[in-house]
Amino acid sequence: MSNRYIPYGYKFEGGQPVPHPAESEIVREIFNQYCTGDSLKVIAEELTSRKVEYSQGKANWDKARIKRILENARYIGENDYPAIIEKEQFVAANLKKETTNTNKLIIDEDIKLFKEMTVCAKCGSKITRRTDSRFAEPVSWKCPECGYVVRMSDTTFKTQVIALMNMLITNPDMVYPTDQPTEVYSIESKRLVNEFYRAMDSKQSSEDELIKLAMQIGAANYQAIDSRGAISARLAADFGKAEPQDTFQRQLFQRTVRRIQLSPDGTLSLELQNKKIIPERNDQP
Repeated sequence: MSNRYIPYGYKFEGGQPVPHPAESEIVREIFNQYCTGDSLKVIAEELTSRKVEYSQGKANWDKARIKRILENARYIGENDYPAIIEKEQFVAANLKKETTNTNKLIIDEDIKLFKEMTVCAKCGSKITRRTDSRFAEPVSWKCPECGYVVRMSDTTFKTQVIALMNMLITNPDMVYPTDQPTEVYSIESKRLVNEFYRAMDSKQSSEDELIKLAMQIGAANYQAIDSRGAISARLAADFGKAEPQDTFQRQLFQRTVRRIQLSPDGTLSLELQNKKIIPERNDQP
């Protein structure tokens, strides 16, 4: 049987789960070893070396399998399963596991903010942050669409963000667009454009009506451009009033930055509220 339909440590007799003689001993052994100091990895490696099968023909134990056993409350009699271990031992094992988990990398509030705001510079997809203690650098940032993975510590990530912010503080004029954006249309402008084309297709609108719509579109586009200019001026003022610092200026960042962009080579860029990208090239200082 390749798939188990009953937790490891049990078997069915007369349609009811009962302790499996050999497997239940392994379950007790796992709890005993873990409570007396062995790690999930050590326990998994030992069971694998002894070729203890957790399913027919399968004896390649890993930390995740050991962890699931330690967390399975059926072993203390839940869900009508007969108890294999004492409740006190179950609680002790899981208390140790939770204590051990506190030694993992703790994500601070700034990194949580970066995690929510970081997107792929290539496709725009939201970047996911993962940790894996098996690697020398446990923190990785992955684009689920492009597939690339950037290994970068939280400290390095934050340092890059601070450097970009200080660059803007030192030279606030960098916030202004260097050329006209390819798209400056507002929602109102897009609505008017759609209305214009519908009027053209229907052939029921007069020339004066079409001219009026065209003028409204132009006014909406101008307002969108003007708004972008106003936002740029506000950004320049915000950065101009700030002083370069070695620490992260959270309030300034939230007022001025729209998104963080991550490139496959690990380069970070800031997309400002006016959609200007800083830096716009990987070779930009």
